[in-house]
Amino acid sequence: MTQSPSQQPYVPDMTDDDVELLKRLEEANRRIEYDLKSPVNSVPVTLVNSRSPELHHKQLRQDSVSSDLSNLTTDSDGNLENEWVLWNKIINNWSAYSRKKSQWVKDMIRAGVPVHFRPLVWQCLAKVETSNAKEKYIDYMKMTSSCEKVIRRDISRTYPEHELFKEKHGVGQERLFNVIKAYSLFDREVGYCQGIGFIVGLLLMHMPEEEAFAVLVSIMQDFSMRDMYKPDMYSLGLCIYQLECMVQEFLPELYRHLQAENFNTSVYASSWFLTLFTTQFTVNVAAHMMDLFLNEGIEIIFRMAIALLEIHQEELMLLSMEDMLKYFQKEVPVKHEHDHETLFQRAFSVQYNGKKMKKLEKEYVVIRKEEQEEQIEIRRLRNENRLLKQRVENLEKESATLANRLIEGQVLNAQHAEESYQLKRENYTLKKQLDEILHQNNDKTTSSTKTENSSDFSNVSEDKEELENLRETINRLTIENRNLQTTPHVEIAALQDELILVKMRDAEAQVSINELRQRIADLNHEWQAHCSTCQTIREKNYLNEANPNNDAYDLIAHELLSLKMREAQFDSDNKLLSQKLMDSDTQKHVLHNQIKRQDDEMQRVRLELEQSRIRENELRTQLNEFKNQLYDREMRKKEDSMMLRIREVESTQAIGDLRQRIAELEVANQELITRGQIMDEKDIQEKLIELQDELRRAPLIRSSSLPTRRASVIYASASWPKSDTIDEDSFDDSE
Repeated sequence: MTQSPSQQPYVPDMTDDDVELLKRLEEANRRIEYDLKSPVNSVPVTLVNSRSPELHHKQLRQDSVSSDLSNLTTDSDGNLENEWVLWNKIINNWSAYSRKKSQWVKDMIRAGVPVHFRPLVWQCLAKVETSNAKEKYIDYMKMTSSCEKVIRRDISRTYPEHELFKEKHGVGQERLFNVIKAYSLFDREVGYCQGIGFIVGLLLMHMPEEEAFAVLVSIMQDFSMRDMYKPDMYSLGLCIYQLECMVQEFLPELYRHLQAENFNTSVYASSWFLTLFTTQFTVNVAAHMMDLFLNEGIEIIFRMAIALLEIHQEELMLLSMEDMLKYFQKEVPVKHEHDHETLFQRAFSVQYNGKKMKKLEKEYVVIRKEEQEEQIEIRRLRNENRLLKQRVENLEKESATLANRLIEGQVLNAQHAEESYQLKRENYTLKKQLDEILHQNNDKTTSSTKTENSSDFSNVSEDKEELENLRETINRLTIENRNLQTTPHVEIAALQDELILVKMRDAEAQVSINELRQRIADLNHEWQAHCSTCQTIREKNYLNEANPNNDAYDLIAHELLSLKMREAQFDSDNKLLSQKLMDSDTQKHVLHNQIKRQDDEMQRVRLELEQSRIRENELRTQLNEFKNQLYDREMRKKEDSMMLRIREVESTQAIGDLRQRIAELEVANQELITRGQIMDEKDIQEKLIELQDELRRAPLIRSSSLPTRRASVIYASASWPKSDTIDEDSFDDSE
């Protein structure tokens, strides 16, 4: 790259010593091979040069110059030779030229640095001589970084079409990996970001690994590029804000178009600051951008961005957001691949006001602080909202659970009511059976009172006492069943307390809502007053000259009212959520009390049911015992009636026998009377005495034969089937 005649700086005459030095360097370069690929080859040189830094620096410059001179032909024109000699002198006396003729050096760099001098110029601009980064690089190569996996993944996407980095796991990619890994170990706060790879790749295209690492450290540390790669990216946001303000000032129409298309500045300009335009332009243009950046700093990035937007303003005004993004990625690099001088000249002519940039930085600090405060407030409100939502969800789940439990309790209560109804029916049936048994017993006792002895009367009295006890038990069960059907007064009082509590909470909520309404009404009144005041001030300003203080006052008042409205809205939302939460708590409390009452009622019903079952079992046992006793008594009564009937039969039989015997005796007596005429009185008296003796012996014979017959009758009755009644007619027939 050559300078135009109008921009050609003064070139001092080259002495014979300089020409001789160039010849010697060219010959030495042909004999010495400088391996840029292996960092190990530089270790002895580093160790030797540590003893003499000045000698090492001079030798390094001579080696670089001689390496570049080897590519020149002997028939190059004198202008190019003068330029090379000039740059050689500038590099050899960099401190003097940069201090005394800084503007001249700046113009030289803007005009273009020769490709072969670029590595040395970059190292001089980055002040690599005073850095110890090269010595640390060897140590970093022996260490392991936590970012190696991510670096390996992104290496293939860094200059994928360039000859040096095209081969996978080739020498170029390994050198790129080594430098990026070393910096991730050097600056652990930044670590690794994807944009660093493009800067490192551009450096490795012009210098070995150690020098590239040293220049990278200087770019990141001395030029504050590391602040853009920090996790918060504060510097990147500041640069984007400053560039947006510059676009608004220099290109207002384009700014309005970008805003209308919702095309944010960070979408297209972030890569410009992070990669120093290395991803936007070709390698030659990006290298010249690195020349300017190392000399002028971040200022050239702003100049280049404004120049780029200004040149392509007409095309961008016709495109939409998606088309503009494609235009920046594909069309812009192609257009400036060969014609980039116009772009750089336009960038140099852009007005850059450092004081205004400082002012914008202060404004950004205030805006960032306000945004952070708003973000903190929004995060706090979101957290509160999230917690309230979670609490409402939990309360809804609890309410659903309580409702399910209430339904289950009602079902169980219905089941218990059904069981209680069944018990009542059984109790009624048992009572009816008992009444029938008592009625039968009374009938039988009344019929047998005449034949029973004193012991039977005592047994009947005991039975009556047992019956009285059974009646008392039945009455007690009836009273308890009635108590079950009545509503306890304690539960009614608890429900009334809950109703009072709910009404009080409802009243509190109504008071809060009224307060919010009053506050909103006050804010609306203030807003109307503010609008009328602003209208009056605008009319006055329209008649008179505009007063910036009034505009500022209007802006502050507007913001104040907006903040009050937002605060009222937040309070309203919070109180609505609090009201929902209070309603949920109330519903939960009511359901909890209902379930508690249902549980108590179910427990009481279970207890009473258990007691009823126990009493039922006792009554059944008593009833069975009573039936057994009644059965025994009936059997005894049957036996007694049978004995009475046997006695009656025996008595009737004895009477019949006696009557028959009397009849026989009477017949005999008549016969004797008829024969008495023949027989004498003595014989008649003897016969009468014998008959009287026979009559006396007859009752004794019958009494001795009676037990045997009675035993046979009892045995026969025991062998009969048990029944409530005995067929007396059949018994009489058998007799």
